[in-house]
Amino acid sequence: MRCLMSFAMTATMMMAASAMLGSNSKNVLGWTSHRQQPMKHSFRLHSAILSQERGQSEEQQQQQHPHSKLWSSTLETSPNSYVNPCIKLAIRPPSEGGTGIVAVEDVPANTVALCLPLEEVGMIDAASILDSYNEEEGGDEVLTMLKEMWCKELAATNKGNSEEGKRLAVLAGIIAHLQLTRYKDKNSWTSNSIKEGYALEQSRHIGQFLDAMPLLPQPNGQLHPFPTHFLYWTEDEIQTLLQGTMGQTRAREVRAGIGLVVREWSSSFLKEHSVGATQTQILNAIFSSFTAVLSRSFGDAAGRDLDGKGRMLVPLVDMLNHDGEDPNVSWTWHVGEGDEEKIAEGKGDISVSTLRDIKKGEELFKCYGWRPAWDIASSYGFVPELKKERWECAIIPLLPAKLDLAPDAIPTPSQKAKDQTSLDLLLEANYGPLVKAVISAVDAASEVEARTKGKEDTKGTDDDRPDQLNRLEIVSLFRPPPRSTSKDFAFPRRQPCVVAGTKIQTSNCDTDNSQRHRQAIEAILPAFRASASAISQLRKNHRNSQSDDDSSPIEASQMAMAAASLDQETDWDSLALDLIEKGISDRIQALIDGGSAAEVWINQQNDIRGAEDQARDHRTFRAGVARDVRESELNVLFALQQSVVAWSAKDSIR
Repeated sequence: MRCLMSFAMTATMMMAASAMLGSNSKNVLGWTSHRQQPMKHSFRLHSAILSQERGQSEEQQQQQHPHSKLWSSTLETSPNSYVNPCIKLAIRPPSEGGTGIVAVEDVPANTVALCLPLEEVGMIDAASILDSYNEEEGGDEVLTMLKEMWCKELAATNKGNSEEGKRLAVLAGIIAHLQLTRYKDKNSWTSNSIKEGYALEQSRHIGQFLDAMPLLPQPNGQLHPFPTHFLYWTEDEIQTLLQGTMGQTRAREVRAGIGLVVREWSSSFLKEHSVGATQTQILNAIFSSFTAVLSRSFGDAAGRDLDGKGRMLVPLVDMLNHDGEDPNVSWTWHVGEGDEEKIAEGKGDISVSTLRDIKKGEELFKCYGWRPAWDIASSYGFVPELKKERWECAIIPLLPAKLDLAPDAIPTPSQKAKDQTSLDLLLEANYGPLVKAVISAVDAASEVEARTKGKEDTKGTDDDRPDQLNRLEIVSLFRPPPRSTSKDFAFPRRQPCVVAGTKIQTSNCDTDNSQRHRQAIEAILPAFRASASAISQLRKNHRNSQSDDDSSPIEASQMAMAAASLDQETDWDSLALDLIEKGISDRIQALIDGGSAAEVWINQQNDIRGAEDQARDHRTFRAGVARDVRESELNVLFALQQSVVAWSAKDSIR
C-alpha cells in the first residue's frame, strides 16, 4: 500500500510541479512551435550532412536524431512505401518550427508526396494491438487492464455512450507500456529484468517509432527538444502565464484528468515495471504517451475511430506540421474498390497529396482540423501564427460574477454586512440550475425557429464557418475568488461562459469580416436573452421576498420565450446586448491584467541569479505560447466589442 500511495503522490507532485521533468527528461514532441520564426540555422535534411552546431563535439554532431532514424528505418523496412524525391525531412529546434517535411524542389499540385502501407510502416492503434493479445497466455498486468478498459469502451460505443477520452487513454497506456518495455530491453543494466512476451515483441516491432517519442533517458545520451505540452509546465507557469485565459482552464482539466488516470493505472504499471524502471521513469513514459496521443494521433474520414477502433499514430505522416489557413497537402486512406473492410482492419495505404503548387524550400503543411487556440495549445503545445485570417474563439460570461439583486435600491448597513442584496454566481450551487435552464431555453428557441423559418433558413452562416460555432457551447472558466469571499473561501471558482467565434485577421488583411462578427453575436444572442430573463426573475423574486409577497421559482418557460423573442413586452435584445457588452469588457480587462502580471513574473524569474539556461529557455518558449493564446482571444473580443457597440447604437437611433 505504501508503494502505491507513493506512486500516486509522486504523480500528483509531478503534475503540480513538473519542473523535476525539465532538465533530465527530454521530449521530441515539438514538431510544431507556437510561432514559425525565421530560420536562424540551416535545415538538417535526412540525406544531408548534419549542420555544425555550437558547443557540440564531433561525435555528437554525427549522432542521428531519432526522427531521422525513424524516417530511414521506416523506408528501409517498408519496400512498398513511396516518398517523392522532391521532399526531405527537416530537423529543427521547437522554437524554429520543430521537425517537419520540406520541398527541396518544386512540387506541382495533385502530386503524391507520401504513400505508406499501414501494415509495413508500423501504425500504432489500440484495436490492432489489443485484439492480438491473449490475456490468458500473456500474463501482462498492464495489457490485461487496458484490454478490459478497451472492451468496456467498445461496448459503450455500440450503445452510443462512447467517450473519445477513454479511447485516447487506452492508446496512451499501450504506448507507455511499450516505451518502458523498450527502454528496459535497450539498456544492458535492465535487460535482465525484461520478460519475454507479447509486449516485448511489439516494442521491438515498432521500436524506432517508440524511440522517436521518448521522455526516458537514452543509452547514447541523445538530446531531444524540450517539452512544450501543458503537462510539463510548472504550476507557477500554469497559474501565472495563463492567468485569465481559457487556456488555463484547459490546462488544469487535462492535467487533472491524466492525474486520475495515473492513479487508476499505478498498481498495474508498478507490478510490470518497478523492477528495471524508477517511479519517475514510469511517470515520464505515461506523460510522454499522453502528449504523443494528444498531439500526434488522428482518425480518418471513414470514421474508423468513431466505430470503436480508436485513433492511430502513423510514422512519417505525423511529422507534417499544421496550417489551418493555407494547408498545402491532405491525406486519404486508400484501399481498393470493394476493400472498405480493410479500413476497419487497419490495412491499406495512407496517401499524402499536394493541394497546390509547392515551391522549393516551402514546408508541407496539413490541417489538423479547426479548433480554437486554447484547444490547439492544450493538445499540441503551440498556437498557429496568424498569417492572414482565420476562425477563432473567445468566451463571454453568461452571467455576472456577482449579481446585484436590487440595482435601484440602497441596501441598509445590515443588508450590506450580510450581503443580502447580491448573489455569488461563481458558486456552482447558484449558477448550475441557471445554466441548465439557459440550455433548455435555447433548445426550445431553436425548435421554434426551425418550425417558423424551416431548416434551410436556420443555418444563416458562411459555408466555411466551423460546425462547432453553429451550436451553443457553454464552458467553465477558472476565476480567482471575489475579494469579498477570498478570506473565507480562498479557492478558484468557475464561471459559466459562452463560446463565441468569428474570423480574426492581421492588420494588413483588407477583408471585411464585420458581417461575420455580427453573425457571431446573433448566434449567442438567444442564450443571453434567456440569461437576461433569469436575472430579471431573480431580481423580481428578491423584491417580492422583501415585501413579504410569495416569491416564485425561476420560470424556464419565460426564459424560453425570451430566447425565442416571443415575449414582446420586454426588449430582451437590448438587455442581452448589454450583458454581452459588459461580459466582453470584463474578459478584455481580465486578459490584459493577466498578461501584464505574466510579463512582470517572467522578468523577475529571468533576473534570478543562478537560473539554469534550459529552465529559462523553457519558460521563455512557454511564455510565447501563453501570449499567443491570450492574443487570439483578445482579437476576437475586440472585434465583437465593436460589433456590439455598433449594433446597440443602431438600435438606439431607431
